[in-house]
Amino acid sequence: MRLYVIPLIGIVLFFLDSLLTRLSPVHLFNETFVIVPRLTFLYILIIAVYKNPKIAIILAIVTGMFTDIYYGGVYGIYTFGYTIFVIMMDKLFKVFYRDILMMVILLIFSVFLLEIWTMVFYVVLGVTSFDLGHIVIFRFVPTLIFNLLCLIVIFPFILKLLERNTN
Repeated sequence: MRLYVIPLIGIVLFFLDSLLTRLSPVHLFNETFVIVPRLTFLYILIIAVYKNPKIAIILAIVTGMFTDIYYGGVYGIYTFGYTIFVIMMDKLFKVFYRDILMMVILLIFSVFLLEIWTMVFYVVLGVTSFDLGHIVIFRFVPTLIFNLLCLIVIFPFILKLLERNTN
């Protein structure tokens, strides 16, 4: 695989994440829904399964640092989170052997766990308050639906690019 393709796609998805973040919050029915795009995170997990987990860990550390610097008020949350989830995804897919449906389920579940990961840190540090019902309805559900739709649209293109650039 051409070495520059994997990081280049990661950079493009990082900027796409930044652009899509501008869509949030969404105001519907006198309620405010928060949508958090996680395209870079999903891409890193796909790299861990379909290419090389070592490359995915390096990409997780680098993009995690960029995400911490660009978005986070607390540094290290995304760097360690991305890295832990890459290792977890690598271990899980030794069991499931790249079944597409299981891959999509695990990717969306990983987004959910990343949201919990960040929320727990922000609550413990006193950056935000925690109301489970409100967070589930107005943040987790819209985020998962949005990322699932993005995954359905982007996943085939990423797989095609990764297959095309093999060796």
